[in-house]
Amino acid sequence: MSLEQYLGDQGNSIDIGLVLLSQDWQVLGMNEHALRIAEPGMAPVGQNLFQMHPARSREKVRGILDALSGLQGAKPRSMVIDFLGKVLMITLSRLVVPGSQMAWAVSFMDLSEQTGARTNPTSGHLELKKMPIYENGAFHFLSADQVHLIEADGNYCRIHTPQKKFYLLMSLKAVLQRFPTPDFLKVHKSFVVNLRHVKAIGPAGDSRMMVSFSEPAIPAVPVSRRLVPAVKKALCSAGTVHPFD
Repeated sequence: MSLEQYLGDQGNSIDIGLVLLSQDWQVLGMNEHALRIAEPGMAPVGQNLFQMHPARSREKVRGILDALSGLQGAKPRSMVIDFLGKVLMITLSRLVVPGSQMAWAVSFMDLSEQTGARTNPTSGHLELKKMPIYENGAFHFLSADQVHLIEADGNYCRIHTPQKKFYLLMSLKAVLQRFPTPDFLKVHKSFVVNLRHVKAIGPAGDSRMMVSFSEPAIPAVPVSRRLVPAVKKALCSAGTVHPFD
């Protein structure tokens, strides 16, 4: 779905938040929608942007902004994040306003409805039914069944589907928290597989156990030695694979 299609589908109901920032990330101004998204009593204008986030999230937010602002060129850059129990697509744009402190504009759209977002009352984690990905001007909302393999890549994950790979700004741990489907199984510190799409598990040439997939476009991945028994048990229970030693 392109951005234009998304906005067209929303009709007049789409709200876009806007936050104006200084070079050192001080909040200089916000529009009414951004103020409504902020927690009551936050009084964000005049604060450093990072103070608007829980302490445990500040380094993640700093990493996001550093990644966006460090990219070359004046073209706006976008990412999908979760913030205050909502799923937001944020876009960071550089501003040139002579005589003003303003250096950045952050705009955002709320994608919570499109992703089926809800907060689990037991864990307190925000859980999603679909993965929100924004790439080259288009939205992709991936269901769990579309995902065959999830591969850790620093603060990102590569999402493998038969058609292509996508990047998602979440750690592997966060993906498992956000998408608590029984089909996703961690087989290695760097890999989560979808049990529905696994074809086989068996030893590779160097005696490592490997998981392969029914789709040839999805690469086989190693299984951590300590996880082999649990992976075999899960595959047997899923009924899609008959593991062998």
